[in-house]
Formats: sequence, C-alpha cells, structure tokens
Amino acid sequence: MKQSLAAHKTTISVVAFIVLVALYPLVFSGSYLVGIGITAGALAAGAVGFVLLLGYAHQLAVGQAGFCMVGGYSSAILCVHYGWDPFLALLFGVALSMLVAYPIAAPILKLRGYVLVMGSLAFQLILVVAAFELHFTGGALGTYGVPRFAILGWTMGSDWLYFYFVWACVLVTIAIGLNIDRSRIGRALKAIAVSENTAGSVGIDTVRYKVQMFVISAGMASLSGSLFVHFLRAMDPTVFGFAFSLNLVIAVIIGGLMSIWGGAVGATIVTALREGLRGLALPMWESVIMGGLTVFVLVVFQRGVAGNLSVWFDRWAGRQAKGAVSVVAPAGVELPRVDIEQGATVLEVKNVSRSFGSLRAVRDVSFTVEAGSITALIGPNGAGKTTLFNLIGGYQPLNEGAISFVGKRIDELIPNQIAELGIGRTFQNLQLFDNMTVLENVMCGRHRLHETGIVSISANLAAARKEEQESREAALRCLEFVGLRGAESLPATELSFGHMRLVEVARALAMRPSVLLMDEPASGLNDTETEQLAELILQISALGITILLVEHDMRLVMGLADKVVVMHHGQKIADGPPDQVRADRDVIAAYLGTEAHETAA
Repeated sequence: MKQSLAAHKTTISVVAFIVLVALYPLVFSGSYLVGIGITAGALAAGAVGFVLLLGYAHQLAVGQAGFCMVGGYSSAILCVHYGWDPFLALLFGVALSMLVAYPIAAPILKLRGYVLVMGSLAFQLILVVAAFELHFTGGALGTYGVPRFAILGWTMGSDWLYFYFVWACVLVTIAIGLNIDRSRIGRALKAIAVSENTAGSVGIDTVRYKVQMFVISAGMASLSGSLFVHFLRAMDPTVFGFAFSLNLVIAVIIGGLMSIWGGAVGATIVTALREGLRGLALPMWESVIMGGLTVFVLVVFQRGVAGNLSVWFDRWAGRQAKGAVSVVAPAGVELPRVDIEQGATVLEVKNVSRSFGSLRAVRDVSFTVEAGSITALIGPNGAGKTTLFNLIGGYQPLNEGAISFVGKRIDELIPNQIAELGIGRTFQNLQLFDNMTVLENVMCGRHRLHETGIVSISANLAAARKEEQESREAALRCLEFVGLRGAESLPATELSFGHMRLVEVARALAMRPSVLLMDEPASGLNDTETEQLAELILQISALGITILLVEHDMRLVMGLADKVVVMHHGQKIADGPPDQVRADRDVIAAYLGTEAHETAA
C-alpha cells in the first residue's frame, strides 16, 4: 500500500533528523560546538513536551522548568550521594516528576490565562526556594561532582557519545509526540483547542487529557533536566530559573506550537542564536533580539518554522489541491442499528426550569421522547428551545426538574458524560473543528467507543494501531452514509455550508448514538439541500436512532415528525402528533399564524 502523505513527511523528517545529528559532531568537532549541540538537545527534550502542553492542550503552564529541577536534582543527588547509575537515576527522576505532576495537575489546570501562568511559576518558585533552603540539595552551592553519563555501568567517556545519546532521547520524545498526535488523544486535544463544549459533545473528557499532557510534559522536562545536569556536571538552584522557562516558551513559539518537530527545531534555533550573540559579545541585545524574533514569528509565521515547512511541503506535494466534492445517494452503506426497545420512553424531561437572572428561559417543561421516534421541538425565536437542548446536553444546569435517559438521571452530568451514554448532538451554529480534516472531524465522533490508553498510544502498540484503523474505516462509512464524497482529506472549513452540515451529522453518527439531538439542521440550507436532509433524517431514524429535532421549517417538521412539542415564552403549550398540533388554537396564535394554518388545511 502506498504510504500516505503524512507517512512520507514523517519518513523524510526522520531521515533528515538522523543525517543532521550524525553529521554535526563530524562537521563541528570542537568541544565547545559539541557542547552547544548537547545543550540544544537537552532543551529540545523539554520543548517537545511543552508543545504537547502549550500547543496541543493550550495550557500556558510556563513553570514546567520546575520539573527540570526535579529531574536535575534527582540525578545529581542519587549519583553523587548514593552512587546510583546515571541512567537509573534519570529514569527515577522522570517517574518522580510524573508522580508529582499528577496530583497537582487537576487543580492547577483549573486556572486560566495569566492566572495559570502565575500559578505554574509559583510552583517553580517554591521548588527554587526549597532547593536553596534544604540541606540535602546542597543549598545555594548546589550539588557538584556529578559523574559523566553512564548506562548500567558503561560510561560515555566523550562528549560526542553523549551528544548522540541526548539526541536519541530527543527522537524518543518526538516519536511519543507523533504517536499521540496521530491518535484519538491527539484529535481530542485538537478538538479541545477549538472548543471544549463541542469536544464534550462527542465524549471527550477535557480535564483528563489536559492532565495527561501535563504529566507527560513533566516527564519530558525532567528528562531535559537530567541531561543538562550530566553535561554541566553540577546542579544548583539557579540552573533552571525563570530564564530557562522563557527559553522553553520561545523555542516552542519559534519552532511551531502545533508541530511536534517544532519543539526540537525551536530549541536548536534558540540555542544557536543565544550562543551566536554571546560569541559576538552582544549579551545586552540577547533579550531584545529574542523577543523581537518571537513577536515576528507570532505575527508573520504563526505556525512557526516547522509548521510552515509542513504547510509548504503539503502544497508542493499537491495536498492543497481541491478535489471534486459531491453529495450522492448512499449506495448499500450500512451502519449498525441501535439495539433498544422501540416505543419505550428513552428520554424524559420532567418539570424542567431554567432562569437567567429575572428571565425565565424555560418554565416547568415536561415531555417524553419514545425510542425510535422523531420528535420535533418547535416554537418562535426566543421560545427556549436551544436552552432546553443545552439543559439536556449538560451545557447548563437546571434550576428545577429532572431529565432522565432510559430511566437514569442525567441532569447533573457534564456534556462528555452525557455523550458517553450515547446522546449525540448537532448544533444550531456549525461546530466543526477547523484545525482538522473532514475525516479527522468524523473520527472524533468515534472517541467514546475506544478505550486504548495513553501508554499504548504513546508506544504505538498493536492495539492502538488496530483501533485507529477501525476508527478510520468507520468514519469513512459515516461519510458515505450521509452521501459526502471526495472531501475526506480537505480541511473542514473549506467546504460549503451544506457540506459542512453533513460533516457534523456524520460526526454525530460516528458516535453510534441512541438519541440524536439536532438543533436547526436545515438552517442555512437551500431547498434542494433541505430535501436531501429530510431523506437523510429518515435514513437515520431507520437505524433505530431516536431523534429530537429543533427546527423552524414547518414543512420539514410536519413531514418528518411522529410527535411535536411546541414551546412559547419558555413554556410548553402543545404536545402531540403533527395533525393535532397543527389544529391547536394556541399553536396557531403563538407560532404558525392563522394564514399559515389555513394554507396548510
């Protein structure tokens, strides 16, 4: 099978990486220059982890240098005072940093923006103060006499051997990052970066993945600290200060926030520039030039060096050439049927109320939705329909009442927990992930159906590869089911509005939902697209999926719905079969209008 473009790009990148690393000590053979290469590699190991935390999880926890201290002191203390093998001490430091990171991740990541920056820096400052004050760290003088690096007794007697080991470690961190990037966790992180609410609608636990990236980033930062210490042969509280944290941030921005390779590229550029400026005896200009370069990259090359190289490669390879996107009737595409007793109450809304200050958006609304049915929720603008949808989906809390799914209360659950139960959703305003392709968007819908963990994904084990292939095949079937052809590899936002609506429906179907909430799916569609949507909704219903539909198109509603619930000013004013609702005087007065009623009759 011919390799995909992504596989080609990875192969080229790995080959280039190996060649450049192999040649560097041969071309720049002086001890000073080899030392610069070691420094760049040690920084790169931490920067790759910071890409996962800052670029992917969007958590500006700039105090990750604190975990460099944990790794550095672990190696220094264990090797100098207890005679540990350096390799084992390095592994211990990585494990310790991850263990420390796990319990503090959830509370610290609840912070946002500048508060998160200050909170993470406070953690680093605490470690710095502790290093100054504690006796076993050596206090202000630190710990000296750290041995050369060794692996189970084999000592690396020259800097060039250590150089190769350092960059081998960097390659390992890059491999872990790439494995995460191309997995369901990578897609989850990208989805979270776009919209946490939308990510929750497909079952993505935002807190879980932020914590995982914080822990992995801590482990890589610890690795970076240990590598630095064995090169410096000493450790003191000033080695990993605020300046080192800034180096990590600048390296990630220059290299590329959303590129795993960007961490290594950025660290190399930052190290080379800083050493070059020192060599030119321009230390006072170092901060000015580095700051100016960072701003320039943010303004002109927002993807960073590695990110822009990737885009240029895609264009050269022809990936950006638009294919012919079309909508056709699905031919023999089968999706799994929902195994649920048809006709039983699957969703119950009981005496639900929701207020925003003095505004009663939803007041004492009750209705049931039967399994396998199409239930329409209608009403004029401002009637409270979307608010009620948000209450069912867990996006807003109830003030009163209860919502149950197959007999289980769900009104206290959050969106991803509700999605995990099998309740899918499309949105009134399109909510696609604009940083992913069409196929990747739909694959996000498969998230709740897979269980492969972070360890298996990071190591790219057989189970993770099998699961990824199954997810891809299922997503393609969902795109075929909605009739969308030729759009799989395109960015989702390059499609027309009608096609994007189909992608959103396909993503919801990929979840294999028992209940599908569709919030004004015909909004913005022309007549032809609306007719195609009506046929698609009937095909979805034929799978046994229960549909709760909010819609203003009365022709669509009356032609599809088995039951209609009408809301007005936050209250339910009618509930029953379409013909009964059509004849209801309160509905005619509040929503349909007398003229529309006479026309329909």
